[in-house]
Amino acid sequence: MTKLAAIPRRFSGLGFRLMAVMGVALLPLAILSYVQGLKTAQLAEARVTNVIKGETLIAANPLIAELMKAQAKAATLATALPAVVQGDVLANLDACRRLMDNLVDANIGVVTFAGYVDVNGQMACGARNEQRDLAGTEAMAILLDDPGPKIAVNPYGPVTQASVLIVSHPVVDAAGSLMGFAFVSLPHEALDQQTKTASTTDDQPLALITFDANGALLTSSIGMDAAEQSLPAGRDLASFTRNNNGRSFIASTPSGERRAFAVVPLQIGSLYLIGSWPADRLDNTILEGALPAFMFPMLMWAASLLVAWLAAESQVLRHVRLLRDRITAFAAGERQLPELNMDGAAIELRSVGRAYERMTDAVVRNEADLENTIHQKEVLLREVHHRVKNNLQLIASILNMQLRGARTAEAKEAMRTVQERVISLATVHRELYQTSGLTDVRADELLPRVAGDLLRIGSAPGRRFELVASVDDIRLTPDQAVPLALFLTEGMANVIKHSWNAGTAGSTVGLRLERTGGGIARFTLRNSLRPVVAQGDDPLVPGSDGFGSQLLTAFSQQLNGKVTRGREGDEYLLTMDFPLRPLSEAEERSAASREAPRG
Repeated sequence: MTKLAAIPRRFSGLGFRLMAVMGVALLPLAILSYVQGLKTAQLAEARVTNVIKGETLIAANPLIAELMKAQAKAATLATALPAVVQGDVLANLDACRRLMDNLVDANIGVVTFAGYVDVNGQMACGARNEQRDLAGTEAMAILLDDPGPKIAVNPYGPVTQASVLIVSHPVVDAAGSLMGFAFVSLPHEALDQQTKTASTTDDQPLALITFDANGALLTSSIGMDAAEQSLPAGRDLASFTRNNNGRSFIASTPSGERRAFAVVPLQIGSLYLIGSWPADRLDNTILEGALPAFMFPMLMWAASLLVAWLAAESQVLRHVRLLRDRITAFAAGERQLPELNMDGAAIELRSVGRAYERMTDAVVRNEADLENTIHQKEVLLREVHHRVKNNLQLIASILNMQLRGARTAEAKEAMRTVQERVISLATVHRELYQTSGLTDVRADELLPRVAGDLLRIGSAPGRRFELVASVDDIRLTPDQAVPLALFLTEGMANVIKHSWNAGTAGSTVGLRLERTGGGIARFTLRNSLRPVVAQGDDPLVPGSDGFGSQLLTAFSQQLNGKVTRGREGDEYLLTMDFPLRPLSEAEERSAASREAPRG
């Protein structure tokens, strides 16, 4: 059997089927474990994300504190300005300017400028007597379009000419009408200094960077020049503003360094903070998915299958294989098998093993009884042939005694002929009980023995024979063996009577039995003849009416055979083709004779 042909047998085995059934049974548990594991991973990811975002906010607390201070100052100015600028603005200009100067000089936070802009865009009141016309600018349009507290970014402040954060607050009168906007500015350089001062411990991020909604950098704790090298490579900062809740992730910087990043919105729509941390701040197995979420449930499922297979192997499969091997060997004819050891097997399998042993013991006993019965019947049949042979020899002896008292030559010749045929029949029965087999007779044992015995009986001084036999291994039923042996006996009588040795040491007699195909066997007997001297001198011509010819015809009819005989040169050839009967006929007759009622 080839390897490819053995594959379907392996897949159809009990072990594979048990694995398949257990796999299907455990699959729902694996799916449930996968779902639970996925939820756990998501919760852990959310926990780690919130932790790093919180740590980023803590690290940026100085920056956030300055922004809150600036917003508080802007709100205080918006509350105080309506009383300061009532009536004639110019009359109260000095008071407004002193208010702005006092706010800046108070050193509360890092505010470097404060001012007031009316709804017409005129900044007539500013710290250090600063005045500006902001009418028509984009910043003024934004304030008027949506009056409310805002934080704006100006990379080039109109007063300081440096990057500043502008915190504004609307100013309204007692009637609630918009009068203008109070604002303060915070330079990025001072804010950077605050974050640098705070980032001196190992628990702080590698960099804290602020950017606006368009992704433009605003501040950096490591300096604006080094900020680009601390951002995630290939990522647009503006894309991080779409998530108002912030996010955390692991990415590489332009230099290839792996870092953890946390993005936190400080003022949604205008100001955002990104913190850059060492990569080990985040659990890579959770956020990066180095081990897929389904891997652990699959490993558990596979381990469960392995355990189930090992259990089936130890408790069932090895005992089933042992039983299979014993049954197969017993069916193949082996009877000397070691004791079946089912120790450790389940009680059901041990019961099967005991039933198998009882069955095999019963089969072995029945076979022994059957062989004994066959042997007894074979001995009985041989005894029958032996007694028939003895009776025939007794008849031949009686004929010999009568032959001595015969007075005429015709009577002596007739009695001698009968005596020879009786002796031949005795020889046939002697060979029948000496050959092996009860329901069949081996032709290669029977025919050469009968022919040899008859030639020894017929030999005399000056008349010797040499037998050349070639008989195939053909098994005959007794119904065919007896008439075939008698046919051979009558043919050998003719050989003994008419063979010619031409003065040589002996006459050659050829005997052959062979299969010719189609269930037909061919019997051939040949012997040498004396040369033909005159017409009609041939012995045993086909048209002879002798008694021997009648016997040959009678025996051939019992075999349903076709006889041809005649001279071929200096040899006489006797041939018969007959069909071989199947041995089952003899077995069926033998069984029928055993079952027939005796009366």
